[in-house]
Formats: sequence, C-alpha cells, structure tokens
Amino acid sequence: MKCIIGIVVIFGLLAAQTSGVALTNRGQRWPWFRTKSGLPVEDCGATYDILSVQFSSCSNIPCVMPRGTDVTVVAEFSATGASALPSLKHEVYFVLNYVKTKATVTPAACEGAYCPLQGDIGLRFTAALHVSSLLPALRGTLHWELRNDNKDVLLCYEILITIR
Repeated sequence: MKCIIGIVVIFGLLAAQTSGVALTNRGQRWPWFRTKSGLPVEDCGATYDILSVQFSSCSNIPCVMPRGTDVTVVAEFSATGASALPSLKHEVYFVLNYVKTKATVTPAACEGAYCPLQGDIGLRFTAALHVSSLLPALRGTLHWELRNDNKDVLLCYEILITIR
C-alpha cells in the first residue's frame, strides 16, 4: 500500500512539473532572478542591489567559457555611497563538481577614480576573468563577490557556466 501511495505522489509531481504548475520549496521562491538587463544570476547575499551582469562570452545561461581565454565581465549595481568607497576587492571562484578553484581577475581591485563608474542604470565595474586552460570541461557555477576594506560582502552573485 505504501508503495502505491509513493508511486501516485511521484506521478503527481511529474504531472505538475510538465503541466506548467510551479513547484515551491516550502514557500521559498526560486533563487535565480533576471536582472534589469543582462543574464539571470543568483543573489548570494549582496548588500547592494544587482542591476545587470554581462559576460562577453555569452548571452544566455549556462554561460559558455572557453578555456585559455579572458572573458570581460560588466556588472552594474545600486548602492548609496558606493562611489566613495576607497577599494572594492574581487573574490571569484569557479565551482566545478563541488570543488572551488580561485579565478584570476584583472584588475584585482575596483579602486580609484575609474571604479566604480556611473553606468547606464547604476554603478558599474568592468573586469577581465581569465578562464585557465587547466580547468576541466564541465558545467558548474561562477561565484563572484565584491568586498570592501572591512571584508563586508557588498555584491555577491552566482551564474551557471559551462567550461569548454
């Protein structure tokens, strides 16, 4: 009897998924959201509002990143007083098969008169992300944090990627 009830529940869930009914996880909303422009990302605890994230290597997710290349990343965010901050440091990781690999970002810090700049819809930073030729060709996520001198996480997002 328990087996039959379990099968009915599984088929009910499958039917709900295929008929377009949204399934929620105990009332929580799906964490991926579309920014005002750019790619959909997951906010992983940003203090500032993420307005736009764009990658030169893709226009949809998962974002394809060829090994041995540099990918230009442009992010815009909304923050009161952010332009007055002396330095914002990038902490970026590729997460492939649950293994975090530190990424190389140029410039390593967003600082001085050139960063962050006023963008089209908010404050903007531009950085070059190096995709090492040593990375395995896998699907995963890219985890990006922007921290101030006090180590506070001001901007944090994750995006689905494919390393090729």
